[in-house]
Amino acid sequence: MEKTKLGISVGLLGAALYFSGLINFLVLIMLAGYVLIFENNAWLRKSAVKAAAIVIAFSIVSILIGISNNIFDILNIFLSWFRISFRLSWPLSIDSIVLKALDIIQKLVLFVLGLKAFSQGSMELGPIDNIIDKNI
Repeated sequence: MEKTKLGISVGLLGAALYFSGLINFLVLIMLAGYVLIFENNAWLRKSAVKAAAIVIAFSIVSILIGISNNIFDILNIFLSWFRISFRLSWPLSIDSIVLKALDIIQKLVLFVLGLKAFSQGSMELGPIDNIIDKNI
């Protein structure tokens, strides 16, 4: 079993990366930075980037949904200028449902990857893995 410079197994540090993504983004970034600067294990380095990429990707989608709500608010202001009582919004609060679903999916993905990391395993995540493979 390969050890890191911290003296713990590579799988344990990989799991810590994914599980820290569940808890706190700042801790994940600090752990990923440590791995990228000081560790030489290719699987561990890829896991650090993958954990950060997953959290960032889900954050970007959440931000885009939030921006769409802001756009609806702006359009509603314009409609109120013309005394139109119609309000634009997501039907049936789909935006809230999508945000909750994204949060659950992110947590599930990070949890499963964290469990697989104990044995230095991984899970294919399509576009995220393609981007990581091109850049590492």
